[in-house]
Amino acid sequence: MTMPRELGPTAILDRPSNAVSGNGQRPIGAAKSSCGFPAPPPEVQLIAISSIRIDGGAQHRIALDPNIIEEYAELMRAGVDFPPISVRYDGADYWPSDGFQRLAAAKLAEFLEMSAEIRPGTKEDAQWDSYAANATHGLRRVAVETEEVIKLALQHPTAANLTDALISEHVHVPRSTVQYWRKKLSCQRWQDSRTRTVTRGDTTYEMDVAGIGKKKTDHRTKPRREMQKEIAEMRASASTRTRELLNVIEKWARGQVEPARCLELIEDILQRQGVQTATNGAAAGAVN
Repeated sequence: MTMPRELGPTAILDRPSNAVSGNGQRPIGAAKSSCGFPAPPPEVQLIAISSIRIDGGAQHRIALDPNIIEEYAELMRAGVDFPPISVRYDGADYWPSDGFQRLAAAKLAEFLEMSAEIRPGTKEDAQWDSYAANATHGLRRVAVETEEVIKLALQHPTAANLTDALISEHVHVPRSTVQYWRKKLSCQRWQDSRTRTVTRGDTTYEMDVAGIGKKKTDHRTKPRREMQKEIAEMRASASTRTRELLNVIEKWARGQVEPARCLELIEDILQRQGVQTATNGAAAGAVN
């Protein structure tokens, strides 16, 4: 059973930015090569889903949306047309760079093949392509995802010979944002490099030389168990709003959620609380 190849009404939510129009012309904002020049048009054809690799490090969402995947799968089963996903082909495997939710939906709908825009290239090329995905279309990236994309792009081999302007154009963020993260990553690499291989007698080991010549300060940290206990104590006497935040922080301290997910949950709580505060204020004003 094959998958529909053209655009359907809901599929536009996840439409790739490098889709080709019916007359073969590439729309404004078309894909570009790593040197900034327009990339050659892709070849569109059906490929076996089993030949598509999803372990290439090109999926940057915190998590795929199961509701969207189910919705897409239902539409696919009903015969609704979807646009092709974007892949690179290295002669053996297909490496996707965009359309992971459509791919997951096709698997859920039990399709054996799906339509893909195919360009020759490697896993690394697909990674570079993926940094431009979902920035201006589809289910937009959240702040944490955008931050991760910028850091990955700056550390990608393709970025070594590109200006900040070209990188910012590729990942769809302001150039100042790229400059900020380039400087921050450079500082981190410098911090990480401040070790030396030292030999003392018959023993060779790595020594951190960052603190040599500096006054030592006490940087002791609390054990995780003690930190969890104190969070529980704070939560017991906290307000309802604060308790919700402490619940998230405690899950992070216990290792139950990743830092990126913890930050996302905190931002969501603060946003909801801000909306509630504004609503309550408006209600109070109406009573007065």
